Amino acid sequence: MTRLSFGPLRTRPTPQQARAVARVHVILHATADLLGTRAPQDISTTAIAAHAGIPVSSIYRYFPTVEDLLRELYLQTAGELRAKLFAIFDDARTHPRWQDRLRKALETQRSYLAEHPYYRPLLMAFMVSRGPLAVEDEEHDELVTFLHRRWARGEDGFHGGDARVVANTTIQIALAMEDLIAAQKDRDASRPYSAELSRLLEGYLSSYLSNEGQATVSDRPA
Repeated sequence: MTRLSFGPLRTRPTPQQARAVARVHVILHATADLLGTRAPQDISTTAIAAHAGIPVSSIYRYFPTVEDLLRELYLQTAGELRAKLFAIFDDARTHPRWQDRLRKALETQRSYLAEHPYYRPLLMAFMVSRGPLAVEDEEHDELVTFLHRRWARGEDGFHGGDARVVANTTIQIALAMEDLIAAQKDRDASRPYSAELSRLLEGYLSSYLSNEGQATVSDRPA
């Protein structure tokens, strides 16, 4: 299991003391470990405390309920994945063609689910509450805004559509892909679904993107 690198807390203020931050990280890592063998509904604060070797009261100090703790872990994991996708979409030098960047991003998404087994049950638990209009939520609006601005500038050869609508639709398809992959029992079972949804997304974007106008903003004259 790949270890998660935690950033600032998403559901509450990050503690100021280094010792408190370390304790929060221990709690989150213990929860992630338990999710490797247990469903989210089978995890208790008692089990987390025992696995982490800390008092149960330490968990309640930072997370009033198990649901709060699971949501923090979910947001941390999803945030790390989004950061990886940002880096790929913004790296037109390594992958000049948008198709190559898209394929790399989708493979990274699938690999992340395989390398972080605790993300799969979290995603399954929270996808229902996320709802069908998740692209309007602030969790995913960063990616939508990034793609919107990129395509509004004509990058990736964008043409013939509303950049914001296309960006929204792209992320919605990607979220559906992530949900469908997460619902499969393992990486091999998810592979054919990943391939089909990749073709779907590439076919959709080919209506608006071309391999002309691939230069990034930094490549353009001031």
